[in-house]
Amino acid sequence: MNIQPPIDFSEEAVGDSVQYLGRQVKRQDGNTDCSEKTARKRPTTATDDPLLPGKLRKIMPETEVLPIKNEQLMSEGFFITTGSKPLSERQVNLEIQPFDSRAEAIQMAARNLVGQFQFEAIEKSPTNEVKYAVFLECLKLDVENTLIRLNTTTSLNGAQKLLILLAAEEEEKQQNKRPLAEGYWILASIPLSIGFEKAKNLFQRLPETPSLPEVDNVINEQLTALRADNMLRDRLLEVRQPLKSENNELSRQLLCEVDNIEKKFIPKVGWNGRFSDAEDYRNFQIYARRLLYLYAACSGFSQQADIAELMSYIKSVLYIIEPNNNHPANIWHIAKELAYLSKQPGSIDYCRYISTLANCLKTPAPVALQFKKLKQLSDIKGFALLESKPLDKYLTVLRANIDKMAPEYSRVLLDAVDDLEKECAGISLPEGKPDIKAKVHRLLMIIAACKSSREIMATSLLEHFVTAIMEHGNKKNIPYLIAGLARLVQSTPKIQKILGEPVIKGGEHLRMAPLQWLAFVPNVLSEGDIEELCKSLQASSASRRKMKDGKVFHLWLATMEQAMASEVINKAMVMPILKKLTQSLTYEKLGWLYMVFSMGDRFNLFLDIMGFSCQKEGLPLLIAEKGADALVGVNKEFSQWLMKQRHHHLLPFYMASMIEEGNAAVINLTHQFIETSVNNTFVQSRQSPLHNPHLQAIYKKYPRLEAGWGANFRGFSEETRNKLLSEGETLKLTEDPWDLFISGLEVKSCLSPDALSFRSGLMSYVMDGRNAMIVIKNQKGNILSRSVIRMVLDQDDCPALLLEKGYPDKRNLLFIDAARDIADEMGLPLYHFVDAKTCTKGMIKLLEGRAPLDYFDAFPLLKERQKLTITDVQRDVR
Repeated sequence: MNIQPPIDFSEEAVGDSVQYLGRQVKRQDGNTDCSEKTARKRPTTATDDPLLPGKLRKIMPETEVLPIKNEQLMSEGFFITTGSKPLSERQVNLEIQPFDSRAEAIQMAARNLVGQFQFEAIEKSPTNEVKYAVFLECLKLDVENTLIRLNTTTSLNGAQKLLILLAAEEEEKQQNKRPLAEGYWILASIPLSIGFEKAKNLFQRLPETPSLPEVDNVINEQLTALRADNMLRDRLLEVRQPLKSENNELSRQLLCEVDNIEKKFIPKVGWNGRFSDAEDYRNFQIYARRLLYLYAACSGFSQQADIAELMSYIKSVLYIIEPNNNHPANIWHIAKELAYLSKQPGSIDYCRYISTLANCLKTPAPVALQFKKLKQLSDIKGFALLESKPLDKYLTVLRANIDKMAPEYSRVLLDAVDDLEKECAGISLPEGKPDIKAKVHRLLMIIAACKSSREIMATSLLEHFVTAIMEHGNKKNIPYLIAGLARLVQSTPKIQKILGEPVIKGGEHLRMAPLQWLAFVPNVLSEGDIEELCKSLQASSASRRKMKDGKVFHLWLATMEQAMASEVINKAMVMPILKKLTQSLTYEKLGWLYMVFSMGDRFNLFLDIMGFSCQKEGLPLLIAEKGADALVGVNKEFSQWLMKQRHHHLLPFYMASMIEEGNAAVINLTHQFIETSVNNTFVQSRQSPLHNPHLQAIYKKYPRLEAGWGANFRGFSEETRNKLLSEGETLKLTEDPWDLFISGLEVKSCLSPDALSFRSGLMSYVMDGRNAMIVIKNQKGNILSRSVIRMVLDQDDCPALLLEKGYPDKRNLLFIDAARDIADEMGLPLYHFVDAKTCTKGMIKLLEGRAPLDYFDAFPLLKERQKLTITDVQRDVR
């Protein structure tokens, strides 16, 4: 681990000597000599003392010494022992030690101790300084066991433990590219007061120079997490204490917010003062933790800061909810900006955000694929436009700063601000606030794209693109169009003139489509190539008609962006591919090219398992010319079926993943899923009792199910639809193959085809006829929420229905009214998982199903094909 044990962690001054790694070291004229006497009597065996003189020279050449990073840890005051001087002042020099530094000796001691005694090395450490290094070594063995021992050790204080925890997190980020999981922080049990002070200190030391949040080391929210074992009132007291001790205007206003949190959650605690529902507990922990975390971010606020505005930001961010009703996993990018904003006088200034984004847009392509990282001050989740101030005040500030941010294009951009204000005036609040925020965010990105320019583009040409992007209807396309605009303003005047022609046949899609080609200029495409491609696209009436289609235009943008990042396309191939596409554009060609570009060599795994063959060399060019006909063995019915599906690229991705994981049984079921979906025999196949003992038992008493769920249910009552649906939404009991396959992606659950954890259990949802889904869809047919409903056996082996929890809300009874409609029409009893407040429990059973692995939302584990008895359920009572 590349982290040095803190200097002076455990040296103890004894008269004219110091105790160093268990030895008495005398000082002589500013230097030190090692005495033969040791401060502790220890057996002189190689197994007990890893730093015996006779062993050092033998060990050292064979051992890698890691580079040391000590600046941060040296600055911590926690580890300096009272009465000791800094090592640099004492000039300790052990003649018997062949190491280059004292830190290396400590590191070697820790490695040898852990190598011999494993976790027992913690208690055998001769000094706290060695113990620190031992903890870091133990983290390599087992993080959880190490942190349990860190929690129970009494020789280190909370601040020292915290530094070990932060070192563990640094190691986790280097090894696995992610911070330590929340559970590990809970295990370490660092007192809130210590974590809170550390968070304040880290935020106040942040640099004020613009940078993307991912570039910096994230300050973990868990620093301000509450203990998990306290009652609610104790937790509230724990939150209030640090804010009261701060005693400033911002902390006093946040204390009022603590009162609001208390009012929200007090009614949800049980007789014992604790939460009875896990979701309520989770939400409280998030609100309390984030309130203190956001205060820590602002704790260095200047005397001239606008406290009311800071409070509005904190309150808005505190209650941010993702589209799937989950709290965002990380608000670091927002907290980082708050730390900056709090140090500035007066109101918000967009200049820093614009400068940062403009610098990002100057970087090489592909930019759009990285746009999720560009979450800065104008985050569309709620940070650009807040409840405390009306839109016109933000736009007034924006107008005042445009001359500073992009003076060459101020006329075009000021016109865009005026148009935005007029458009937003007609949007009703509060329902339309997300749309207003998204438009403000879009305008800020356009300004940043203009600021990134190398050449001064004629404003008469620029305004065509600014207007087209601001008025564009598909939000998913905006990152691609912003990246394209940035490339345009950085292009040569000739290219700007070619793309900015005042008359473009085919509408705005045809104007903006060539923007994606600019990423290939000048290394792959020349100015002449761009001109030739534009003429080719304009000359083909069929391609122009296709490009007007919103689905085709979106896939064009996404496919071109993937092509820039792909390793399966070479420079010589680019121009011929683009020429073929402009002459004969189809959605199918773009779909197959997107899969080839995004999957790379993994696409060949999919082709092989499906029994398709192709000419591997130059495949993208063949697809651009022939479409699916370039893949030998792909019938038109399969290609047409696949291209009709939303997120169709995930099927090849899923199959390639199952091949890599060696899941032959899952691959076989996926084949059946594809084959029966294409030939319209899916319901018959999944309802087949063959290889499905559970359905065999069901059919003995409820043979009607063999015809499928839809054949036994006509529809939901008007009362249920009114309860569950908003305008434009539909409620369905679905056994549609693609709904079942893709639902995890659309509700962001762990059974998404591209999830890492439980995706191998997905085929139990798709191909086992004992399962169906209740779904709410929007007007586009996308699933907004869902709940699995299962045909099970009750304790008397009679068929019954079991309702799983709903997603994305994760509430057991989200779809209870819909499930009751189904149970009534099918004439079956209904069970659902037990509400934690209820003591009455029932029992249901499942026999072996069709899939090799099954998954239950109630307990997120994969279950191998087996008989199951579940007791945490109750029969529905109305």
